[in-house]
Amino acid sequence: MSEQLRPNVLRDAMTVAKQKPQLSIQYLRAVAALMVVAFHAFFEASRFGYRGHVQDVLTSGVDVFFVISGFIMWYTTFSTAMTPMEFFGRRIQRIVPLYWALTSVVVAVLLIRPEYVQSMQFQLHHVVSSYLFIPATHPLLPNRMEPVLTPGWTLNYEMFFYLLFGLCLLVPRRRRHLTVVGVIGLIASLRAFHFPYPSVPAFYCSSIILEFAAGVILGYLITCGIVLPLRASVLLLIGGVLGLIAMSVFVNSWLPRALMWGVPATAIVGGAVFYERAHAVPDLSVPRLLGDASYSIYLSHPILLSAFSQLWRKAGFSALSYAHPLFVVLSVVLAAMGGVTVYRFVELPLSRAFSRKRSALAVQAGSEHVALVVHEGPPLRM
Repeated sequence: MSEQLRPNVLRDAMTVAKQKPQLSIQYLRAVAALMVVAFHAFFEASRFGYRGHVQDVLTSGVDVFFVISGFIMWYTTFSTAMTPMEFFGRRIQRIVPLYWALTSVVVAVLLIRPEYVQSMQFQLHHVVSSYLFIPATHPLLPNRMEPVLTPGWTLNYEMFFYLLFGLCLLVPRRRRHLTVVGVIGLIASLRAFHFPYPSVPAFYCSSIILEFAAGVILGYLITCGIVLPLRASVLLLIGGVLGLIAMSVFVNSWLPRALMWGVPATAIVGGAVFYERAHAVPDLSVPRLLGDASYSIYLSHPILLSAFSQLWRKAGFSALSYAHPLFVVLSVVLAAMGGVTVYRFVELPLSRAFSRKRSALAVQAGSEHVALVVHEGPPLRM
């Protein structure tokens, strides 16, 4: 491509990046969160007799989240002149307040009424590591690295990815996607050294981090103005769904996660965003609300499900012939409603308070970029 054409291509790509919100991404966020909720609901049902494996495919909700995360990080930063520190500030504002608040709830229960927590034990170093997003061995499950708030294991990966991506903002835009993908690929390749598990190096070298890179590539293609025909987008989306089902039925778990769940998840996200490029997506209030509240649903559901499971068993409902499917359905509904409540009354107020604090600090420091600090940015919220 000639140098004369390069500014026009860049300007067109920026225009694409400033288009309307990606409703497809919000809907996928909702679906992914509820998939994880359903998976854990089946796990809770195993406490009173469920022995099936239908829930295995539901774990891929995490992989959909990771691909979406890579996509959004590219999509929301491509057309803005953002420094690494500004990027880190936004990510901390988005991730930390609610995670710390709910982690503190679990820690408080562990200290005051530990018998209410079915699968966790208080250990100071484990608690500190949880707050700092440092992978640490589970106190009761020595072969797993999970924080106090169990879903936080994915946030350890997310924060690691944000660190890498934020530093790559120092790279010129035209080379940034290659840098991000290359760095992630290099880290994943270190798995060949067979670090002992559980350990921090083994945790971060998991193939699952390649799913962030897949999302970045999707974001790059979108901001380059790539368009797929409507039929191809639909086939890609359907192929991804069928791929998840096929993987859960026919493929052994020894396959690297990036292949087993990551490839179909990438097809699903890619099919959805390319479909929206080719065809209008209806703005449905309930799915959009669930997408907005997906982070709250994801983080709060273990607390809600644990309480609901204990009440369910004490009430004697576990003896019902249809106890397992009924419990799972009610659990998903409860987690969705509870997550939306947490979103409106905890996550949003905390985020706004944190944003005001950041703005005040920026003013006190005499920043010349206060508007950029408090601005919500492109349509997709980071």
